[in-house]
Amino acid sequence: MNDTTLLWLVIWMLVGAVLGALITPFLYRQKGRRVQEGLLVGAIMGAVGTVLLLPFWSVAPETISARIVLGIPGILLLLLPLWIWALRLDGGRRPRTRRDLFVANLLDLLPTALVPVYGVVAAIAIIILILQSQNADPQLAWDYLYDGTLASAINRADVAAFWMPLAITSFGLVLTYNSGLWNIGVEGQVIMGAIGTTWAVRLFAGTVDAGPQIDLGLGHTVILLLCFIFGALVGGLWAAIAAVLKTRGGVNEIFGGVALNFIAQTFNMYLISNGGPWQPTGSRATETAIFAPIARLVPYNEHRHLSLTTVYITVGAFIVVALIMYISRWGLELRAMGKNIKSAYLRGIHTERNIILAMAMCGALAGLAGAFRVMGPFEVRAKLTANPSGGLGFLAIMVVLLASMSVILTPLVSFVFAVLSKGGESVENGFNWATPPIKIDRSLVQVLQSTLVLLVVLAFGVRNRFFAPRHVQVMDDDEVART
Repeated sequence: MNDTTLLWLVIWMLVGAVLGALITPFLYRQKGRRVQEGLLVGAIMGAVGTVLLLPFWSVAPETISARIVLGIPGILLLLLPLWIWALRLDGGRRPRTRRDLFVANLLDLLPTALVPVYGVVAAIAIIILILQSQNADPQLAWDYLYDGTLASAINRADVAAFWMPLAITSFGLVLTYNSGLWNIGVEGQVIMGAIGTTWAVRLFAGTVDAGPQIDLGLGHTVILLLCFIFGALVGGLWAAIAAVLKTRGGVNEIFGGVALNFIAQTFNMYLISNGGPWQPTGSRATETAIFAPIARLVPYNEHRHLSLTTVYITVGAFIVVALIMYISRWGLELRAMGKNIKSAYLRGIHTERNIILAMAMCGALAGLAGAFRVMGPFEVRAKLTANPSGGLGFLAIMVVLLASMSVILTPLVSFVFAVLSKGGESVENGFNWATPPIKIDRSLVQVLQSTLVLLVVLAFGVRNRFFAPRHVQVMDDDEVART
């Protein structure tokens, strides 16, 4: 940090202290608190909070306009939680008028809306510090990330091809997580979906070096449909095993899911390695032969990794899950189970049936994602490999947690994660070819993703501790008269 950055930091610490000392006492007095307390708390929070902007100061352009653009919003963002907290110090009194009710509900909504913002900003600050510790320019890292993912139509299509299966898997987890089921076994469900799809290919279409085992003369569309059905059924049945273990055997879905993940991965390796039944004769590679062209997805124009079929099914899955969660009675039952499964059972909800159905539907969507992972459309990828999921299931878990289990936010968050995942390699290659070369591993992107989820979850914990929604209602006339 140079002298100019240090000088600006000191200036903005003073500005933050003054701003906090001016506004916070006024809010404290409005709520019957001591003005001196508000003065002290506001000054300290404004000054100390500004230090948290240090990572951004170090990479911002050294111009007055850039400092102002970064400083003022940053200070306001840091002081805003304090001001909201001060405004909520009402001693538990209920609002007297509709206007007061609106303000109270707004003060409940703001912390929830700001939680992801604080988590993202904190994660970016940590990554900036990590890059600077490795003598890597954060702005250059962003340039490499953008060039490798969004700069060209081909790169954008590659990102979309990775985004679609990730989004479909995340949609399934929205169902289970909202119903209180921590479906950690989704990774194994993606793998089993890929295995089920490969089974359908071998039965009805074959590979480039071997014909189908059951030659029915089926067309391309019918074979693709069969592949999707097999993938969804196998993935759904694999998830249903974990559900039955929970409902009938008393095995927590987390432990059952972890065990089934291991079994799915081991079974996949048995099929394609060490002379397994699906490994090509004479091959030493842990993969099947390339699928026949009739069993591959059709590429979209010149984009060899993207198929419109994947896009259509992803959009359809989003609509179905959104309708379930926000309109259907079943979605209401799932949310009730997520709040309190015992109370839901006492209210007449068939909790055991819903657990099995929610897990099976999540597994079916994960199985579809596994089908997309092994069906091309690029020829080299149209096969079952040692890692068909590519960590898609575990990544989807982070997506749903960051999206707060919201169907609406899931596509956006999954797209961000897809960009980060696909851009990791370009960031690594860019720094390795820089002058002088800097050793930055692509796993730094995984650090960013994990840090992002962790900080957002922590921010939600802080929200629940200090800014819990109060569900206030306006006073009626009799209550106003008594007060």
